[in-house]
Amino acid sequence: MTNPDDFATLIAGTAHKRGVSATALLAMMSDVVKRSTPLPADTLGALLARKADDLLALRARLSADVRDEAEKRFRTAATATLDAGRFAELDKALAQRELALLGDLANLAALSAERRQAAAEIRADRAATSFLRTAPQAYSEAAQRYSEASALMGLADLRRSRQFAVAQVEALARLSVDFGGREGFDAAIAEARRLIEGLDGLVEPVAYAAAQAALAEALARLADLTGEAGMRAEALAACRAGLEDLRRAEAPGLWRGLQAKTGVLALSLGEAREDEDLLEDAVSALAAALAAWNRDSDGAGWVELEFSIARARAVLGARRGDLALLERAFNSFNRIVLTVERGREPLRWAALQDEMGQVLRNMGERYSEPVVLEEAIAAFGLALEERRRETQPLLWATSSANQGFATLQLAERQKDTGLAQKGLTLVMAAIEAMRAAGFPANAGTLQKRLVEASARLSAMKAR
Repeated sequence: MTNPDDFATLIAGTAHKRGVSATALLAMMSDVVKRSTPLPADTLGALLARKADDLLALRARLSADVRDEAEKRFRTAATATLDAGRFAELDKALAQRELALLGDLANLAALSAERRQAAAEIRADRAATSFLRTAPQAYSEAAQRYSEASALMGLADLRRSRQFAVAQVEALARLSVDFGGREGFDAAIAEARRLIEGLDGLVEPVAYAAAQAALAEALARLADLTGEAGMRAEALAACRAGLEDLRRAEAPGLWRGLQAKTGVLALSLGEAREDEDLLEDAVSALAAALAAWNRDSDGAGWVELEFSIARARAVLGARRGDLALLERAFNSFNRIVLTVERGREPLRWAALQDEMGQVLRNMGERYSEPVVLEEAIAAFGLALEERRRETQPLLWATSSANQGFATLQLAERQKDTGLAQKGLTLVMAAIEAMRAAGFPANAGTLQKRLVEASARLSAMKAR
């Protein structure tokens, strides 16, 4: 994004939506503004949302209620400094506070447990302060400080020490999330595995599950980056390991998140492998997560989960020819589309129309009436109103091909050669568009499906 007005609008909009200081958010993005290559608007928007959450997390820590009046005054001033975007000043104030606690002691073991805990908490605050800057070196500094906070806390509060260690893993992973490459993911995976080796799931189920969750996230994101399916399977195994000894009541948010991640990963692997057992696991895990989700407090998370379980039911229902699953999937997609404003999120709205079209097409194979296939064709048509060939060639080709195959199904049902020719034309145009856009593998898959459909139509004509 190169237009300063657009950037300012995005900053202001994110600040308002997330309830953070626009001044602080702008200060966080100062390193991004200096980049020689500007970020696309959607990438910048996602980064801004993550940084706003980082700011809110630190603000919540600094705003925590304390009894000591001097500490309360310090926290109030620190929060004001944070909101003003004066991060170097905030870090300096925290460092002075930490030094006052540690004194000149060379042997940390001589510190009282209370002072060690307080110093470790401040070191973690300084880690979170480093993390506010959107620069790789700042993230690396944050990860190091979380490691130091974990070591400093030690046995004084083992639970918090584990939490800081997990925060270190998450900071390392964010290096790759926010700046690209795999180095951050590789470092996060190595650190998470080292942490897990020192944990016993039966003795410390929450810490063990949190470490497995961090490992699963890094592995899954690296799999998305590299396309290595084996890493996605490792991520699923990590989720399952984390859930093995974790009871929901012990850490509701962590349990819910692991269930959701399990479902998403099982869906991805089940679809790729055409494995019904994995797809069943996906539906079960997502249903468990959805049942425990508070839609009022996290509507966006609910929508994401509802979409995932709809996809899992749709894929499994299509494989089994299970109308009940397909109908539940369609109802879920229909609920989601009601939450999406077409004018503000046209591509998301179109994606939901395409999903509903695919479910209807699969349902149409089981119904003798043509109306379901006609509704599928109409849904794909709505998707194509937003998925334009000139701006989104792959998405356009996908929905065009879907509409073409639904048209061929209807033509076969009605023994209509004219309609069959229309369907063939739509699919062939999609294949051509995919090849032109640089997606030969996608085009090859469509070509094979087209050959199969053409063979059925030829058989129809011969009868």
